[in-house]
Amino acid sequence: MVLDPQVTALLESLEAQDVPALEEMNVPQSRALAMGYREMQGETQDVAEVRDLLVPGPAGELPVRIYFPNSDTPLPILVFFHGGGWVFGDVEIVDKPCRALANAIGCIVASVEFRRSPETKFPGPVEDCYAATAWIAGHAEELGGNRDRVGVAGDSAGGNLAAAVTLVARDRGGPRLAYQLLAYPVTAPEARSEFASYTENAEGYLLTRRAMVWFWGHYLASPADGEHPYAAPLRAQHAVGLPPATLITCEFDPLRDEAVAYAEKLRAANVPVTVLHQRGMIHGFLWLGGVLDRMNEILPAIAAEARRAFAIT
Repeated sequence: MVLDPQVTALLESLEAQDVPALEEMNVPQSRALAMGYREMQGETQDVAEVRDLLVPGPAGELPVRIYFPNSDTPLPILVFFHGGGWVFGDVEIVDKPCRALANAIGCIVASVEFRRSPETKFPGPVEDCYAATAWIAGHAEELGGNRDRVGVAGDSAGGNLAAAVTLVARDRGGPRLAYQLLAYPVTAPEARSEFASYTENAEGYLLTRRAMVWFWGHYLASPADGEHPYAAPLRAQHAVGLPPATLITCEFDPLRDEAVAYAEKLRAANVPVTVLHQRGMIHGFLWLGGVLDRMNEILPAIAAEARRAFAIT
C-alpha cells in the first residue's frame, strides 16, 4: 500500500495550510471550503452546448445543467449527482468533471442540483434525484437524447444517490435505466466497523471516519433511517433488475470496502459489474484533476464502460 506521489504532495500541502477538520466546521464553513475544489480541477473542456434548466421536483423546481457533446444523432443521457456528503457541492463544483465525462463518453450529461442536508433530510435528496431522472428520461427526445439509453452516475454521496435512484426506479416501475456509474459511493450505514477500510483509512487521507459520522449526522433525521435501502443501498433486500454498473474504488478510502461489498451484491443478482480499483488513490480524486493525473488517466476506462453499456459504437 503506497500512496501515489501526487496524492502525498497534495496531502502535505493541505496539512501545511492548517485547514480545520471537516467535523470541526459548521455547515456554511464546509460549503465555503468545498468551493476551493474548483481551483484544483485543471482546465475547463469545451463542449458543444451547455444548457441550464429548471425541472419539477417534489418540493419545487430543481436546477439541472446539461452538457451536450457534438452529435447529429440522439445520444445516451447520463444523469449526474454531485458528491459532498449530502451537505455541500453543487453543479458549479462538478462543472469540469461533467464536461470531461460528456466528451470522453460521447453522451449528454445532466448534472442535478438536489436539496442539501441538513436543511433537507433523507429521503428528500433521493426523491429530488429520482424526480429529476424521471423528468429527464421522459423528455429525452426534447433534449436530443435517447430515452432507452438513460443512466445515472455520481461520486461519493452522489454515488449513493445514483444507486438509490436505480432502486427507486425499479421498485416504483419508473424509467428503465441502462447504466450506473458509482464513484467511491456510500452504500452502508454510518462508519460500519465490519469494513476494514474504515480502520485502515480512518484518518490521514482527506476523507476520515469522523467526517463520515458528521455527514451522516446531517443527512439522517434519525439513526434508524440509515438502515433504509434508499439511504444505504447495501441494505436492499436484493439487487435483481438493477442496471449494469461500473464502480470506482480507491485504495486509501474509508468507503473502499463498502463499495466492493455493493459490487458483490450486484454480481450475486447477475447484474454486470466492473470495478475500477485505483491503487495509491484517495477519495474524491475526480474533483482534483488539476493536481492528480489519475482523474484524466481513468477517463478512457470509464468511457469504455459507459459506451459499452449504452451501446455506443
